[in-house]
Amino acid sequence: MPNIALLTDSSNDLPPDLLERHGVTVVPLHIHFGEETFPDAYDRREAFWARFAAGETPRTAAPSPAIFAEAYERALVQSDEALMITVTSKHSSTYQNALLAAEGFGNRVRVFDSWGISLAQGVLVLRAAQLIARGTQMDAVFAHLEEARARTRLMLYLDSLDAIQRSGRIAPVIHAARRMSSLLSVRILLTVKEGALTFAGAVRSPKKGVRHIARHFQGRRAESLAVAHTRAPELAQALADAIAPAMDFPRDAILMAEAGPVLGAHGGFRAFGVAFIER
Repeated sequence: MPNIALLTDSSNDLPPDLLERHGVTVVPLHIHFGEETFPDAYDRREAFWARFAAGETPRTAAPSPAIFAEAYERALVQSDEALMITVTSKHSSTYQNALLAAEGFGNRVRVFDSWGISLAQGVLVLRAAQLIARGTQMDAVFAHLEEARARTRLMLYLDSLDAIQRSGRIAPVIHAARRMSSLLSVRILLTVKEGALTFAGAVRSPKKGVRHIARHFQGRRAESLAVAHTRAPELAQALADAIAPAMDFPRDAILMAEAGPVLGAHGGFRAFGVAFIER
C-alpha cells in the first residue's frame, strides 16, 4: 500500500477537526496587518476578525518555498511520498512556491493546483484523502484529482466589494462589478473558471443571493457538497436549506464551514457560497 502524506494550504477552509481526522497537514498562508505578520492559524481567527471589524486592512501572502520545503521534509520522515494541494495559481503565488520547493525532493513530492478557493479547494483535499486511505497510488490520485477538478463548481456571494477591491486580486472583474454595484446598489456573485475568479451575477440582498445560487444549480447533482461563510452562519444555513432540495442532496450531508482569514481578507464580512464536485 502506498504511504502518501497529504498537505494543503490554509485557503482550503475545511474544519480543523476534519483535517485532523484525515491526517492532512496544513501549511498556513500569512496575514499582514501593516508591519505585523502572523500565520493563518485557526486560533488566530478571533483576533483577525476583531482587527478587520476595527477597520484595519489585512493582506495575505503565500508561504515561502523554504516553508514548504520544511513541511515536505517533516512529511517524508514517515511517508514515502507527499502530495500538496494548493489554492488556485491564478490569484496566488502559493502554487508556484510549493512547486519550487518540491523540486528539491525529486519525484517524492507532487503539487496539485486545485484551481479553487475556499471549499472548492477543500472538496478536492477531501477527495484526495479518501483516495489515499483506500491505498490508491500517487499517479492515480493525481489523475483522479485532475478529472474531479474539471467537475468542481463554486459560486460565492460578496456582501461588499471593499475588501476584494483593496486586495487587487481580480481587478478586471472588480472594475465592472464595482460600477454595477455603485450604480444599482447590488451585491456581487463570483464563480471560478479554470482557476480564475469571474463575475457571475448581481443581486440586491443576501436573501436574493441565496435564491440565485440555488436556482443556478437547480437540477445539478453533486458527489460532495459544501457551504462556507464569513461570520454569517444564518446565511450559510439558509443557503444549505435552499441548495439541498434544488440539487436533490441530503441536507445533513452538506459540509458546513466558517471560512478563515484568507477568504475573509478578500471577501469581507457576510460572504457565503457553495462548492461541490458535480456528478
